[in-house]
Amino acid sequence: MTRTSLRPRMLPLLAALLSSLVPAVGRAAPPPLTFVMQVFPPFNDVKGGQPVGVFPDILRAVCSAMQTQCKLDVYPWRRAYALAQGGKVDGILLLLKTPEREEIFHLGAPVIQSAYVLYAQQHNPVRYTAPGDLAGYTIGAYGPSGTSYAAAELVQHIPGARMEVEMDNPTALRKLRLGRYGAKGAVFINQDLALHLMKQEGDAGLKQVGEVQKVEYYIGLSRKKMTEEQAELFHATLRQLQRDGTVAAIAHRHGLKPAPLQ
Repeated sequence: MTRTSLRPRMLPLLAALLSSLVPAVGRAAPPPLTFVMQVFPPFNDVKGGQPVGVFPDILRAVCSAMQTQCKLDVYPWRRAYALAQGGKVDGILLLLKTPEREEIFHLGAPVIQSAYVLYAQQHNPVRYTAPGDLAGYTIGAYGPSGTSYAAAELVQHIPGARMEVEMDNPTALRKLRLGRYGAKGAVFINQDLALHLMKQEGDAGLKQVGEVQKVEYYIGLSRKKMTEEQAELFHATLRQLQRDGTVAAIAHRHGLKPAPLQ
């Protein structure tokens, strides 16, 4: 694993934080940090049985800089979230910030920026510029998830609209393509994920009809498993890799946008 150097001004902070985690001479080394993820391309994916994607690569860079072993396991979303929420693992890739999740996870700074967009059938003339453009629409969204949470917020502001929660994003797009949501139907979806799915299946009669909002994704550290000091060490290392361009280089390699520096 490639070791990433840290700027001198960060070393005292990281050394102080690390001192609380490093065992005394003669004791066994601490166990590796364990993370979980779902398959959510292009952010998280699996190839050849190994986790790949922008978030696994960023996690490896952080763990290398910390000189800490990290393990990353892949589960369906509900199982991954339950493990992280319950403190059975140290963290999860990736999370949208919500008030509820801030109580469960140390979130630190945002890592990757994306957007939520709307898709409709090719022949539908709708263009989204404001919630009123979707009056009377049925909106499909994957959930329960951060996506369905954000979609529900939007639907509250659309006169006569309703939302259908689907088991996954491909199912939502498939139902839209087949006209299952009716003449006034749309799907609320992550832009980068939608583009990934379109590359796999072609446009298949669908088009993007507007951007709803920018969105930022985080690495969540379980408050039940990690102390404030452990979480601060991890997030301080991540922030340094954001400042020195490491995270941006990884994001660009995957064709994604790093979150703005904070």
